[in-house]
Amino acid sequence: MSGGQQPVTAGCSPHSGSAFDIGSTRVTCGASDALQQTANCAFQVTVLGPPKLAVTRFLAFGDSITAGVVSSSTGGTRLDVHNAYPARLQRGLASRYLTQNMRVINAGMPGEEASEAVGRFNAALGRYRPEVALLMEGTNDLDVIGGAGAGSAAAALDRMVAAARAARVDVVLMTIPPQRDKGASPLVQPFNDRIRSIAGRRGAVLVDVHRLLLNGPCTGLQHLPCMGRDGLHPTEQGFRLIAEELQRVLVARYEVEILMATAVQPGDTAAAPRSPDREAVSHRRLGG
Repeated sequence: MSGGQQPVTAGCSPHSGSAFDIGSTRVTCGASDALQQTANCAFQVTVLGPPKLAVTRFLAFGDSITAGVVSSSTGGTRLDVHNAYPARLQRGLASRYLTQNMRVINAGMPGEEASEAVGRFNAALGRYRPEVALLMEGTNDLDVIGGAGAGSAAAALDRMVAAARAARVDVVLMTIPPQRDKGASPLVQPFNDRIRSIAGRRGAVLVDVHRLLLNGPCTGLQHLPCMGRDGLHPTEQGFRLIAEELQRVLVARYEVEILMATAVQPGDTAAAPRSPDREAVSHRRLGG
């Protein structure tokens, strides 16, 4: 108000300090001065609900890396389920999606080869009925002494991805980590190329764990700092990187986009005749 005379009295409805419901609320304000001159304005306050994920059940399937065998940079390995990437991922998702019950099932089996895992994978799909499968297998198959080999491992992974897709379960397929000073080290990159091919052919999302851990921001050994001294398993920092990357991918793919409807106000002819407490929700899915 210009040219008015003090004192000026102002107020809004809803009044200052009010709690607003989720949705769009119109606020009207008015002011009057000592000469009884008045001025009014109005504006919208939009409150979005907490973020949501379109999926809440995840099956993390694989070998000892999924199970949570952690290797330190000083020597020794240990099974540490709390620091395994599935547990870290569940904690990360739970802290972001406070109103949802996130479940990341750890179905890792130490020592398992991908060529032996198809039956167990199919059984896990039936038992847990996940919405998304997080799949990383094949490290043990590359063992130059007792492993079944890259060809058998790739064929098994292909069957697992196909089975998941047939069950309408989305798949996040991961490359296997790099290896240090192992006989199978030269076989890792060609095998990961096969994994990339499977992901492309089957419509799975690829998470490149190999690239992530190759030169990740870890403080371990100079060569492959995110991998422990045993040369096969990630360190705690390596597992953290895997979990963080998976969460980033899942959020980008599945976070629900909430489009708040505009509340209809008396005399507001421009607004569409929609209920003020409704919201249009859309989300993206990996598979059809």
